[in-house]
Amino acid sequence: MATQVPKVPDAAARPAPDWEFASQWAKAWRVIKWSGFALLALAFLTVIGQGFLFYRMFDDVHPLLGYGFILLLAGLLIMLVGRPIASFLSMPVAAKPPHTLFDIEDPDILVLSDRLKYDLKYLNMLKRNPLLKEELPAMQAGLIEGRALLARMGKAQLSEAAELAMALEAFQQAHIEGHLRKLDARVDKLIHSEAVGVGVATAFSMNGTVDAFIVLWRNVNLVAKISQIYFGRPHLGGTLLILRDVMAIVVISRALEDVTDMTGDVIGGLLGRMGGLIAGPVMDGAVNAMLTLKLGYLAKRRCRAFKGWSARQARSISAEALERVKRESGSVATDLLKACGGLTSRAAWAAERTMSGSRNAWSLVQSWFGRKPSSA
Repeated sequence: MATQVPKVPDAAARPAPDWEFASQWAKAWRVIKWSGFALLALAFLTVIGQGFLFYRMFDDVHPLLGYGFILLLAGLLIMLVGRPIASFLSMPVAAKPPHTLFDIEDPDILVLSDRLKYDLKYLNMLKRNPLLKEELPAMQAGLIEGRALLARMGKAQLSEAAELAMALEAFQQAHIEGHLRKLDARVDKLIHSEAVGVGVATAFSMNGTVDAFIVLWRNVNLVAKISQIYFGRPHLGGTLLILRDVMAIVVISRALEDVTDMTGDVIGGLLGRMGGLIAGPVMDGAVNAMLTLKLGYLAKRRCRAFKGWSARQARSISAEALERVKRESGSVATDLLKACGGLTSRAAWAAERTMSGSRNAWSLVQSWFGRKPSSA
């Protein structure tokens, strides 16, 4: 009986061994990613711990004051944070864009067809937006045109792919991007005003925990308003990522107070006490404003949900948001300095009035007991 010799697989048939460096880097990246989430959660618990310290401070005075502080804090969280989150979650989930992007120079008809089906679904979603009621006839005409283009794609030959790609690009620009540009203008104005508002509020807040609460409230409110304007929010994964971004900004805002205080002390040593008192808080407000800008543009892209958001695109989307922040930073910083300048001038005017009032009061008291001789 002949013994069977086991077959040795061909070199080409064997699975290629993993490149050691790439394998180790993938493992290290997983560790870095989960460590980042753990540190973020730890920092968030630190912010909560600050609230507990305030509770203990009031509780040491009287237990009722401690319970009153907890009730007040819970009420503020529900009213200022819980309501916007509930409003955000009540928005309809936006249609999920396909990750495949068509190449207009070398298109695939199947990819074009998938993209057009999504465009029609997105256009139907836009029809429900209360802010676009006046555009309903134009949207209905767009749906008719899109369905005709989809039927044409179903019968098209490979040689027609380039022409169909150009027709699809023109359809998107005319019937979707045109409507979205009107909403984009509202959202951009909202992001700018919220960034300035966060910057001013945190510049004049004297406590890092209060800063964190202001940033949490205003950023959650910003995200909720953006979703209302687009009348949609991303799927569960995108929603969790938006909330993660908000939490990260809150933690950074809390840690920022100590850094800007030290910066203010250094500048105060160089430019005098008044320069240090103004520079630190204004820097705190400016950084919080820039963080709010970036969050706003990332939330805008997710709630807009017209272009795909895949792992490959995430880096370019983040870079695009950062580039937008760079372009907007000058006008936001100018508005912030104007607002801070106005408030500091009012504070100086109030201080001057207080000092003059106290001098007048002291003169009145002196007149009751007789004035000192002028020679004295």
